[in-house]
Amino acid sequence: MSRIRLLLPSALLAGGCVAPGLKYIDPPPVTTTTGDSSTGDDGSTSIMTTTESSGGEGTASTEGASDGSQSTTTGTDSSSGVDTTTTGTTGAAKPVCGDGIVEGDEECDDANDIADDRCDGCTKNRWIFATAAFHNDGDIGGIEGADSRCRQYALQSGKADDTWKSFIAWLSDADHDVRDRLYPGRGRYVRTDGVVVAKTVEQFFSGALEAPINVDEHGNQDIGGGVLTGTKPDGTAAPGTHCDNWTSSSLSDHSAYEGNASSITQTWTMFPDDPPLPCTALSARLYCIEGE
Repeated sequence: MSRIRLLLPSALLAGGCVAPGLKYIDPPPVTTTTGDSSTGDDGSTSIMTTTESSGGEGTASTEGASDGSQSTTTGTDSSSGVDTTTTGTTGAAKPVCGDGIVEGDEECDDANDIADDRCDGCTKNRWIFATAAFHNDGDIGGIEGADSRCRQYALQSGKADDTWKSFIAWLSDADHDVRDRLYPGRGRYVRTDGVVVAKTVEQFFSGALEAPINVDEHGNQDIGGGVLTGTKPDGTAAPGTHCDNWTSSSLSDHSAYEGNASSITQTWTMFPDDPPLPCTALSARLYCIEGE
């Protein structure tokens, strides 16, 4: 008789019943978490986490992460009312201009807000000047020779520091447009006396400057004179042979176009209505512009 009483509760439980006086306790919910990640246009990563529970549906939400700072996901088990939260940090912080660290699309970061130094708003102030030297004919060694002269003048000026190798001449020929040779910097273009000539590289192709390029590499002002350019106001090559691509000093060759160093209108680079000059006895300067 005592043996039957011992077996009875087990038999009832096996049949899905609960003996009087005993309380059935639900097992704890089983929670699984899965995540999907996505990468934004700025390189940051966002993580979406979904929480599922036995006995109920999971819900998920994602906050933050669009700036690469923090992603928080919260899930709720509908049967047990248990909240689960997952927080993670992904991606990289956006560059901060003024922290002294060059990162992202910054050209420079000198950790100050002085507008007239070499770094303005984390973009670079690039030098531009008209050469102190005059060039007497159309044979200047081609575009490469003109670029080389600009680099030597920049080096000798002492202002170009370690960037002198990036200088080019504002010069086109029959095969090259100067607008394709300029480095597409984001900053301003400044004379060696600190005056802004162009606020952006695109301003050179607009036909109007902020100030004339009548200052040489040493900072001497109001130098004036003609400047060899071979370039129309939109930055493309003028028509003609350009003194056989700037290698000719022939008296019979009339294909040199000049600009005026004292002008801020389109004549700074070319007189559109004037015929080209002979490729000898030109006595003209070069415009030199800093690149990368």
